[in-house]
Amino acid sequence: MDVSAPLADLHRHLEGSIRPSTAHELALRTGTGRRRADFVAGRGGDLLPYLAKIDNAARLAVMTGDWWRITREAIADACDDGLSAVELRFSPQFIAGLTGLDPDAVIETVGDATTRHGLPIEVGLIGIVVRDEGPESADRQMRRLLHHADRLVGVDLAGDEAGFPVAQFAGVFARAHDAGVAVTVHAGEAAGPGSVRDAVRYLRPRRIGHGVRSAEDPALLELLAADGITLEVAITSNVQTGAATDRAHHPLSTLVAAGVPVALCTDNPSVSNTRLTREYDLARDLVGDDAAERIRRHAFTARFGTAH
Repeated sequence: MDVSAPLADLHRHLEGSIRPSTAHELALRTGTGRRRADFVAGRGGDLLPYLAKIDNAARLAVMTGDWWRITREAIADACDDGLSAVELRFSPQFIAGLTGLDPDAVIETVGDATTRHGLPIEVGLIGIVVRDEGPESADRQMRRLLHHADRLVGVDLAGDEAGFPVAQFAGVFARAHDAGVAVTVHAGEAAGPGSVRDAVRYLRPRRIGHGVRSAEDPALLELLAADGITLEVAITSNVQTGAATDRAHHPLSTLVAAGVPVALCTDNPSVSNTRLTREYDLARDLVGDDAAERIRRHAFTARFGTAH
């Protein structure tokens, strides 16, 4: 793969991009005793312990200025890894619940930091709707995000796949489609291929966050390939959350062989202690140089773009 070719990360959570050093500094400010291990995941495990690492860092950022800094540092880290484009996703609802901050203020702060970074990298923001509080809360979240649509390139649904099936959010995401806002959906990470199939059916996304368990259903792979729906795959994170058993058996090769469009991503680079360039090293070991290059090219063309 040409190291000078443009790289794009389409699935990178802002809350999972907080530098451990910044989290440690914020912990000292709040008098909270934390160690690096509280913010960085191990090699393998399960989804809930992994998510706890994100919570540990994000709950320390209790001032809007903290999120300005976190955003600027996340962009700088992406640029330092040689990325030409990054789409940062974040949940105002999640951040507000952990910190007590006003979610509208969080959106404006992150948006301002994104538009004024001054670095040679294209940055887009994706607003996340948290599904864990049900469709009424999701509708309020979506209305809020669309009120700030000029700050965003897309919206996402994240949270408990099994406990809150996507069908109940169809009306919520119809609002995004009506507003002309691109949609991606977390599916096929903590739940099986049925979660991906339902996401495609009810929410009509252009991309699926993770989606790796689609490999368990050949008919679904055919559907994803035929419809050109991109899977946002993060090898290291998938292993750490238990979505894949280990790196050697990650389903990336199955997805590629089926012709499913794939974009390699980091998910939560600080929590996973990874970089996008490292994810491509892992991908080359799994699928070879030519397939990794095709993935790189597709990821760059599959981005939602920058805010207006």
